[in-house]
Amino acid sequence: MRQHATFACAGETLAGTFDPADGSTALLIVSGGNEIRSGAHAGMAGLAADIAAAGFAVMRYDRRGIGDSTGNNGGF
Repeated sequence: MRQHATFACAGETLAGTFDPADGSTALLIVSGGNEIRSGAHAGMAGLAADIAAAGFAVMRYDRRGIGDSTGNNGGF
C-alpha cells in the first residue's frame, strides 16, 4: 500500500511517497525541473505503481521548494 512520509534534508522537510514491493531492489525517482513527485497528470505516480507491481519498491519525493516540501527551490 502506498505510503506518504516526510524526512529532513539540510534543515528542511521533504515530502515523499513510497510504493513498497516484495523485491530486494528499489528505485528512487527524482523529478526534474519544477515537477512535483506525482508528475504531470500523475504520470510518475502511475509509473511507480506499475514498477511496484512488478516487484520493485519505488520512492519519489518533492525537492526543496517544490510541491509539499519546504525550503527554497534552488533549481535542478
